[in-house]
Amino acid sequence: MRSLLTLAFLCFYFLSFSQISMIELEEKRVPEPATRDSVVDRWNQSQPGYQKLPNEAKQLLYWTNYARNNPARFWDSAIAPVLATFKPLNVAETISLKKDLLRVGKLPMFILNETLVGTAQAHASDIGGKKAPLSHSSTNGTDFGTRIKKAGIRYCANENISLSSQSILLSLILLYLDIRLPDMGHRKTLMDMNLKEIGIGSSRYGSDQYFLVQDFACAQ
Repeated sequence: MRSLLTLAFLCFYFLSFSQISMIELEEKRVPEPATRDSVVDRWNQSQPGYQKLPNEAKQLLYWTNYARNNPARFWDSAIAPVLATFKPLNVAETISLKKDLLRVGKLPMFILNETLVGTAQAHASDIGGKKAPLSHSSTNGTDFGTRIKKAGIRYCANENISLSSQSILLSLILLYLDIRLPDMGHRKTLMDMNLKEIGIGSSRYGSDQYFLVQDFACAQ
């Protein structure tokens, strides 16, 4: 049975800090909530540029705002079934994630920023289209800080990237879990109430994987 290899990174723009995590899982069907959240769907669809997003980027935005809007439900309806299916994910970080989700409570859903959509999609297309080594830097060597400043983002900005071959939801859950990453950078970014705006990008990476990019910023 083919294995799923997912890689996730984080870069804090002002701190020049990055993390990497690699998780290998047996390939299985990834359970998802049976019904969609109409509140989240309406919010996402009201955002400028939403309809232009690739399908995988729309999925990632949906699950990201689904988690922000109701963290307790995200745990019960999405994370818990995934943990029951993929036993190796039941680790110390799982316990701390549940506590963090219940502690932080409801957060404002991310606003889709068209500039960040542009930076995220450009990076996804660059790395994914060339099947380049996963990095926050472009294939021409331009780093995240330079890319984000050239785009006109003036205030705090973070970036998550991940490689997924099975499920967009599973990729997001792995970012939340931050297994073997003691600083919990991805989790902190996704739960940061100061980060208000987001851009999502996605691109095929080879024949059966997707390279996903989340670019975040404070209110601009």
